[in-house]
Amino acid sequence: MCTAVAPKIAGSRSDTELSVMHRHPVKMECDVTGVPPPEVTWTKDGADISEEGGHGGGVLQLAAALVEDAGLYVCTATNVAGMDRKQFRLQVLGTSLTYR
Repeated sequence: MCTAVAPKIAGSRSDTELSVMHRHPVKMECDVTGVPPPEVTWTKDGADISEEGGHGGGVLQLAAALVEDAGLYVCTATNVAGMDRKQFRLQVLGTSLTYR
């Protein structure tokens, strides 16, 4: 019989601050371990985004970050033995520049 091991996300003890230029790609990754393999879900500013396109499992990708993509993203890994989470604070830069 296998012993369940609670999920662990590398770097989960500290928040990750990310900055990306407007309309540039950004990738957020959760390196998840656990037995049985944990289910990974994502939220943005508290709202579930796990069913949206652009990511799967421990990876969330934005092909072209927009100002409305800025916010607090949380990756949560859950299995029968427990839960772990990691936070990413995303800032989108360059949206207020005026070109002449």
